[in-house]
Amino acid sequence: MTHSKKTIQRIIILSIATLIISFFSPVITEANVTKPYYIKVNKQQNCVTVYKEDAKGNYTVPVKAMICSVGADTPLGVFKTPAKYRWKLLMGDVWGQYSTRIVKGILFHSVWYYKMDASTLSAAQYNKLGTTASHGCVRLTVQDAKWIYDNCPLGTSVEIYNGKDPGPLGKPESIKLSLGTGWDPTDPDKNNPYLDKAPVLTAASSKSVEWGSKIDLYKGLKAVSSTGVDITKSIKVKGKVDSYTAGKYKINYSVSDELGRKTGKTVTYTVKQCKEAPVIKGAADRITGKGTVINKAYALKGVSAYLSTKKLSSKDIKVTIKKTSADEYAFAYSIKAENNKTGKAAASVYIDTTPPDLEGVSFKTITKKQLAAGKKEILKLAKKDIAVNDDYSELTPDDIKITVEPKEDYAYMVHYEVADKAGNITKETVQYTYFDNMRIEGIENRYDIPQDTVIDDAFALSGIQALDSNNTDCAGLLTVSISTEDNKTYEVTYTIIQQHNKKASVVCHFTLDSQSNGEADQKEQPAPEPTTPEPTNP
Repeated sequence: MTHSKKTIQRIIILSIATLIISFFSPVITEANVTKPYYIKVNKQQNCVTVYKEDAKGNYTVPVKAMICSVGADTPLGVFKTPAKYRWKLLMGDVWGQYSTRIVKGILFHSVWYYKMDASTLSAAQYNKLGTTASHGCVRLTVQDAKWIYDNCPLGTSVEIYNGKDPGPLGKPESIKLSLGTGWDPTDPDKNNPYLDKAPVLTAASSKSVEWGSKIDLYKGLKAVSSTGVDITKSIKVKGKVDSYTAGKYKINYSVSDELGRKTGKTVTYTVKQCKEAPVIKGAADRITGKGTVINKAYALKGVSAYLSTKKLSSKDIKVTIKKTSADEYAFAYSIKAENNKTGKAAASVYIDTTPPDLEGVSFKTITKKQLAAGKKEILKLAKKDIAVNDDYSELTPDDIKITVEPKEDYAYMVHYEVADKAGNITKETVQYTYFDNMRIEGIENRYDIPQDTVIDDAFALSGIQALDSNNTDCAGLLTVSISTEDNKTYEVTYTIIQQHNKKASVVCHFTLDSQSNGEADQKEQPAPEPTTPEPTNP
């Protein structure tokens, strides 16, 4: 019986020794001809990319990207993995999990541990992943080191190179830990406390919002990753809140941390109803011309409605149009908003068919000095003492457009033009003339001449004087010519012969008024009053 117990004890001790030896000894197997993966380590970018074969047997298909930390002594070149270690004692009397040798003393392994204990990870070194930090080995997360350990057989090719591009899959985000010692969050060990952790998203379950206020959907939010790091900036929002429309809105928040773990929360926003009445803007009195069609479309032109700062649809504005006189309409506007409050406004439109009146515009005799001064001097003279009047539009002399053009070498034609708000235009042209020793006076443009008037020399010369420098009548030296194309507007040219037989001409215009004539209107005879017959005796 004693002999049997000793035998059993020897067997147990031998088994434990064998297990320990196998745990710390390298796993060495014969290399296969074809390996499932090809590993590329970008030393410059601290990034690992694993490739598999394409249809032609070339390793061009990216499978997985890993963040890593290499060192200045990490060699460049292509190598084949010769051995693996579940736990490996590393330089500095520290330990690494899931180690795979690349070449000589260079290995893939986890970030180091103070002991052969998965709870003694150096958080400070872990937080350096993604930067150059090792003595030459390629440090990885436990998850990535284990993936190579489990999936890449010995003899797998590893290419270490430098490049500006991390790789086709990019460089994964690093995971940050609180300083101290602890676990690698990616370690699949069942005792890893991070396995049961998830990101935490903090937000109010509901919020009340004033109508029309500015809403910050991120205000008051906070998110912490599974590892305790603030990831508030990674929160994503789905949904919108219209603060101009009362009601309830559900906003979905979600966040994902470096471990790929997600959490979410739904917040209900309640927008309160607006307490104000809508306001109609742009409903102002207008002036328009005779051809304008007065309808709803015209009445709504330039008119808008607002509920506080929210613009309402113009389709909801009601308009009542009433003709109050031959040339005036009254508009009454109203709109009912979603809060059942009504806004109102009123305006009038005036039909203006009469062009503005120009005052102070006349034919002028100018001096030789003014003639020589040129267009600027004439323009200055043309602006002097002029005015404009209109039945509806408020116009000033600044609204009058004046252009000046020379006429031969002794005169300037001055053109005036002004328009009212209804688009009615008045134009008039006069002549500023320098006379040598003879001058013509009394010339003016004449409008509204009775339509039956005969426009001949006698009519044109009435009121016109030709005088010399001594104011002596020189009518014999004055001639007139008249032309018309429509028998309504006439161009009248006065010409006088000056010294040295030099001629000077002045042009003006006469216009007949088709609505009037020179005869007195016939008075309408009153109808005879009805008479009542005298009563007669039967």
